[in-house]
Amino acid sequence: MHKRYTLAAALLALLAGSAAAQFVRTEDLRVRPPEAWKPHTLYGLDLTLGGSYLNGNVKNYGFNGGLEFDWKPATDHSVFLQAADNYVKYGETAVTDKSKGSLLYAYAVKPRLNLFLQTTHNHDKFRSVKYRMTNTAGLCYHNFLPGVLKPVMLSAGLTPEYEKDNAGGIKRDLRATGRLNFAMQLTDTMKLNGDLIYTPRLADTGDARLYAESYLEFKVWKEAVAFRLTATEEYDSRPSPGIKRNDFGLNHALVVKFAR
Repeated sequence: MHKRYTLAAALLALLAGSAAAQFVRTEDLRVRPPEAWKPHTLYGLDLTLGGSYLNGNVKNYGFNGGLEFDWKPATDHSVFLQAADNYVKYGETAVTDKSKGSLLYAYAVKPRLNLFLQTTHNHDKFRSVKYRMTNTAGLCYHNFLPGVLKPVMLSAGLTPEYEKDNAGGIKRDLRATGRLNFAMQLTDTMKLNGDLIYTPRLADTGDARLYAESYLEFKVWKEAVAFRLTATEEYDSRPSPGIKRNDFGLNHALVVKFAR
């Protein structure tokens, strides 16, 4: 019975994560810090699925889905995977078409210090990003503040980046990445999470990206089902020609959680 349950969860995760194989979060999705994940003995799996449909005077449909998977093969070693997709179409015109995925490995050097390696991949048609890959190596210092902000985390690393735009142009840059992430348990059934990421290009710090995300999560049924409302702000100081510098997003989703 347990094997069937695990297989069903894996298949559902695969469908949710690759439904359009082409999203949420910033263009190069960053895995949530290890400290912000709920501790699991062996693994954890969260699935999110949301959408919209309207057919009448206005024709519209949209889809957004995501996958979060963590695995702990040994005491000081952790692996984290996130993938997401967002597609919205009005009439015959697609107005959102982006997908993102990221893999993170973390090694606990000391109780509050992690060494991490991360690779991220994304596609965002309307920000003229046909494909972007970033690979980051760095250090993360966490849980150093007492009180309500728990966990809280600061990290820094170097990020080589490869990008191909919709016109076929290719850029290779070396960026620095700084990050602040925190969580706050507001009530027994509601929590707040915040994430701020700054990535300047080392050769020209005027070329920088800033990403901010905050979400409220409400328990719906025990620890297995939750409702999440997320606000995001993405800023690029030097986007591709014809692309605005910032995007603000507000979305909601139902989160189904599997764990062991």
